[in-house]
Amino acid sequence: MHLKNLTVLGFKSFADKTSLNFEPGITAIVGPNGCGKSNVADAIRWVLGEQSAKALRGGEMADVIFNGTDKRKAYGMAEVSLTLSDVDEEQLKAAGVDLSFSEITVTRRVLRDGGSEYYINKTQCRLRDIQQLFMGTGVGRASYSIMAQGNITQLLSSKPEDRRIVFEEAAGITKFKAQKREALRKLDHTDQNLLRVADLVGEVKRQIGSLQRQAGKAKRYKQVQTELQLLETQLARHEYDILQNEIQDRHSACEGLQQQYEESSQFVLKNEEEIRQLRSRLAELDAEISASQQKGMELKNQADRHEGRIQFNRERLVELEHQNERALSEISQSEGRKLEVEAELEALVHSLASADQGLQQKRDAVEEHLEIVRQVESSIQSRQEAFRQVQSESFAATQAVGKVRNEISALDFQSQSHAKRLDKLSSEKIQLEEERTSQRAKLDQFSDTVEADKKAAHDQRETVEQRQARLKVLQEEIQVAAEKLDTVLQSQAEKRSQLRVLKDLESSHEGFSEGAVAAMKEADTLMGSLADHLRVESKFVPAIESVLGDFLQVVLTESPEAAREILGLLRDKKAGSASVASVSMMQKVSACSFSHSPTTHDPAYSPYGLAALTVVECDPIVQPLLDCLLGSVYIVDDLESAASFWRESGRCVSFVTSQGETLSPCGVFTGGGALSDGKNLTTSILARKNKIVELEELVALVQVEVSEASRKKGQIASEISSIQAGLQEAQSELKAREVAIATSEGEYRALKTSSQVLEQKIDTVVYEIQSLSDQDKELTEKREHLKVQLNQIVEQEKTAQEKLNELNQELDHFRQERDRAQAASTESKVMLASEEQSVAAQKRQKSPLEQRNRELSQALEQRRAETASVMQKREQCESEIAESESSVERFSHERNIVSEQTAGLVAQKREQDGAIQQRDGILTEHRQRLNEVQNRKGVLEVELAKKLSKLENLCNRIEERYQIALDQVESENVPLNPLPEGEASTEAEPRPDIEIFDENTDWGSVRERVQALQKKMDSMGPVNLVAIEEYEETEERYQFLTQQYDDLIKAKDELMTVINRINTQTREMFIQTFNQIRENFQSMFTEIFDGGMADLKLHDDEDVLESGIDIVARPPGKKLQSISLLSGGEQTMTAVSLLFAIYQVRPSPFCVLDELDAPLDESNINRFIMILERFLDHSQFIIITHNKRTISIADILYGVTMQERGVSRIVSVKFNREENKMAGPESSGRLANSKATLQSSRVSDDGLDLESNRSAKAILKE
Repeated sequence: MHLKNLTVLGFKSFADKTSLNFEPGITAIVGPNGCGKSNVADAIRWVLGEQSAKALRGGEMADVIFNGTDKRKAYGMAEVSLTLSDVDEEQLKAAGVDLSFSEITVTRRVLRDGGSEYYINKTQCRLRDIQQLFMGTGVGRASYSIMAQGNITQLLSSKPEDRRIVFEEAAGITKFKAQKREALRKLDHTDQNLLRVADLVGEVKRQIGSLQRQAGKAKRYKQVQTELQLLETQLARHEYDILQNEIQDRHSACEGLQQQYEESSQFVLKNEEEIRQLRSRLAELDAEISASQQKGMELKNQADRHEGRIQFNRERLVELEHQNERALSEISQSEGRKLEVEAELEALVHSLASADQGLQQKRDAVEEHLEIVRQVESSIQSRQEAFRQVQSESFAATQAVGKVRNEISALDFQSQSHAKRLDKLSSEKIQLEEERTSQRAKLDQFSDTVEADKKAAHDQRETVEQRQARLKVLQEEIQVAAEKLDTVLQSQAEKRSQLRVLKDLESSHEGFSEGAVAAMKEADTLMGSLADHLRVESKFVPAIESVLGDFLQVVLTESPEAAREILGLLRDKKAGSASVASVSMMQKVSACSFSHSPTTHDPAYSPYGLAALTVVECDPIVQPLLDCLLGSVYIVDDLESAASFWRESGRCVSFVTSQGETLSPCGVFTGGGALSDGKNLTTSILARKNKIVELEELVALVQVEVSEASRKKGQIASEISSIQAGLQEAQSELKAREVAIATSEGEYRALKTSSQVLEQKIDTVVYEIQSLSDQDKELTEKREHLKVQLNQIVEQEKTAQEKLNELNQELDHFRQERDRAQAASTESKVMLASEEQSVAAQKRQKSPLEQRNRELSQALEQRRAETASVMQKREQCESEIAESESSVERFSHERNIVSEQTAGLVAQKREQDGAIQQRDGILTEHRQRLNEVQNRKGVLEVELAKKLSKLENLCNRIEERYQIALDQVESENVPLNPLPEGEASTEAEPRPDIEIFDENTDWGSVRERVQALQKKMDSMGPVNLVAIEEYEETEERYQFLTQQYDDLIKAKDELMTVINRINTQTREMFIQTFNQIRENFQSMFTEIFDGGMADLKLHDDEDVLESGIDIVARPPGKKLQSISLLSGGEQTMTAVSLLFAIYQVRPSPFCVLDELDAPLDESNINRFIMILERFLDHSQFIIITHNKRTISIADILYGVTMQERGVSRIVSVKFNREENKMAGPESSGRLANSKATLQSSRVSDDGLDLESNRSAKAILKE
């Protein structure tokens, strides 16, 4: 795997899109503090999946988004893309990436609202996919591929358990631990499912016992519904035709009134237009009158304004005369004063001319002395410049001597280290070659095992697919069975709901009077009501309730005393009235005493129809009362028969029809419309009792249907369970084989990686031995060269010191001459200053006189100009007076003309007003006629709207109820065609024969039949056919859940097996890798510190997979109890030892080191670089550093600058590593200085500034 490119946009200080390309070798990133170079390491860590904002030096994840500067707005998102090439196919497969890609780009994006997005090759993915891509490679957010200065302390001083992640990544078991975590997550999910399924099994088991009811009215309901639809649509069509005719008649009447309305409207509009024109002319006259009056006022105002101007100019003439007299007087006084000042000024000019000649002579003497001082100063400066130059050369020579001596010491130290290292590498090479032979044999054995496992997994996968196809068919069948069970269960639930409601009504005595209800609640000794002891067939209920009426609410008691007590209680509480009957009293009363019919004692004898007593069953205790109430009552077919029997009976009995219509012995007929079924069940006491019995029978029938549906569903569920068990077994076997393959492949890859690492180690050792030999030769040559250079520099230092002594003597001589010349110059300056003060005093006297003379001249000019201006203003005033007098006369004449015009316009306005009033009267009459027509038209339109609304409601009612368009129904056949957009259909439903309707149809009978059918449907109550399916689904669901519970138990056992297998494999891999890292760490630490002791220890050898890891480090000559007591440099070198010990086992494809070398001194830097160069063939290194020595070994140099405050930019320079090695120590040092210059230079928008760029190029040419 090769890191190819990093692209950053809006991440921290990188506001603009910034791209960094990486090549094999070392890439250095440099820049001043605060420029944002460490943000490059943060960007790599973030794109690899870092989820901790604290690890990125922030408080929350939105802190990584560019937050703006003084000149830039904050961004709404941050994005980082990482491009890698040469990615292993197994890693691509783990992340779900197409294997045809030669390189991949991983992208992460975060929005300011907290949303995150992840992409692989511009395809959105999960964070988990990115983690799986890098798992086991040594690359990741918490792996050893990114090491910052702060991570050293964290690695060394963190808890032993927290250090494990680095060793796990090196061992390549992170992928297996991820699989283990996934298996544990599934195990936890399985446990939760077990609890959930157990609860569901218990709940469904309880439901099965309650789903035992059935429904039986669906067929009759549909037959009634079909007939009702037939009759109701034909009746609606008949009403539709009648409404259409009425609507047409009113349309015609409205059109006639509309024509009258339009004719009257045209006349009104014509007259309104004429009146509008007259009013317009009237408005014009008003405007003309107003304008004429306005013009008259303006003429008067202008005349008044000119008269005011005449008065103002006359007063102004008087004022100007006084002003002219004052100006002439001031001119005479100023001319006298001016002559006196000019005489004084002329005498002062003659005195100044003679003083200027002596002053010039003294100035020439001062200039001669100053010239001598300047010449001496020039000599001194030239000598001082030469002194500084020689002194700089001497200082440079002294520094060069120290530097060369330090380099010679460093070379001596390196030679000693190389000798020790060569001895160690020779023995290590022999050991590694023996280990390579052993690993090659293991690789051949693992390859054969993996191929055999893959073939077995392919066969098992085909078996799984076949069983999945059969399972899909069965699941569709069980879905149909479940729907049927839902239908039956719903019907059962509805019947039970109806039964529960009716029983609640019965228990609350719904339909009883308040007094009866109160009596039954208050008294404890009651025997219920009369209705509680009666049983009547449903078809006779209306007749019996009509006859008995309120007697059904009679409250029964044992004794008369109890009856009186109840009535007294109702009276005291004002709870209403009630009828109370004593059972003991009823037993003493003979039924015949209440009967006027000779047949009362034999109820079966019915000369006039069916005796009411024969259709009523009752308890013996209420038989006497019932005999009294129904003994002379007969049930007949209709009122016509009742009237006939009444005449024959001698008018001593009562008759009642089956609909509840009665004929009393007195000849009074009673009857009317029956209540709807819903109200009937609420208020009808006997009908409610019968309905309760009927519903209880229906509930039992529905329960049978539920059982049958559940049985069918259970059969399918049983087969599904069997298929699922086989499928689960096949999937488990397939999963086990896949886990075995993954484990074997993991072991194979680990062994292969270990073999590759071993080969790399051998190559590294061979290369290092050769490199050390070559370096020893170079060190010897460099040491001889430095000795020659040291002798030359010492000689240069001695020559420079002698020249400095000569220059000091010359400087002392010239300084003495400068002091003498400065003393003579000072004396001349004193004499010159005295003379200049005298001349200055005279010049100060001259200036006020000249100023006074100028002021007097200006005053004279002003006064003369003032007199001329006064004369000009006087002439102007006289001219304005004449003009204003002429204007006053003209404006007065024009005002008289305007007044005459205004009077004519007022007369015209009066004529227009009269014409408008006349036309308004005519227009009012026509408007009244127009309103009458409009009112009549409005009445017709209201009637038309009512008819249309009635027609629309009729159509909507039929369309909503039957989904039939009424205008498409033909009056002579059955309308069953649905609307185009509807879904209703009657083709599959049984219906009666089609009835033919014509003009002879009795629509009243049709309407009565419709009402009867509606009542019949209401009496049936709600119909539901899903109860059987609900029961079947519940039974099948119970079987299915039971099977699911067993499957979950089996899946839990299989997951535990997988977890145990992973634990075994990861334990072996971790122990092997840990021991290798431990050996490497011990040898690497000893090499870096030139002695000492280091070790890695497990806290708990028994729990290898979770045990913490302790780091022991003791530099030479120290005996420390804790590694936290090491210095900063020692901690860094200890971390470096551990890092490269891991790299010897599993090198990361690339490594980011963020200022890791900051605490190191020059000696440790050399050791660090020497070890770093060993791994250049196996890894890329991106180093963020300030150290010149580290910068000097870089192949590519990136400079990070912040020319614009808060915004980081990148500048790059590429170097040839081989040329750097051949350039020698001097050029290498200068190259490092050049890179340091790049680090601290200012960068323009296009790159480096010109001066530092030229410096870098010059070093490269050398």
